[in-house]
Amino acid sequence: MKRFFATVLLVLASSHAAADWVSVGELDKAEVFVDPASVERSGTTVKMWSLYQLRTPGSANGVAYQSLKRQDEYDCKQPRARGVAIAAYAGEKATGKVVVSESTVQPWAPVTPQGTIETLWNIACEKK
Repeated sequence: MKRFFATVLLVLASSHAAADWVSVGELDKAEVFVDPASVERSGTTVKMWSLYQLRTPGSANGVAYQSLKRQDEYDCKQPRARGVAIAAYAGEKATGKVVVSESTVQPWAPVTPQGTIETLWNIACEKK
């Protein structure tokens, strides 16, 4: 089991490190990017990585982080999404030390209109 978690951490730390992040919008506290090359389709569901570049650092266990990289799964048949993995990085755009990470599939949640998740759902599901 320890080997599995070490592998997950290594994958999160190294995957898409040199990704071509494309800005998709700004929130009050972050600019949001996606990596179009990370899109994985399986039937009517899509997994995609996104990156949140924070305007002010966050903190986990007393350690500051400046960016979050997360993988979400999107249901293109109905507007819903769920988190799959997330990692917080000490540096900008998912660089530097991994401060904290988690690889747990979250429950499905509806996509709220005019929100960041709706924008990401539209990109993942290629909605216009």
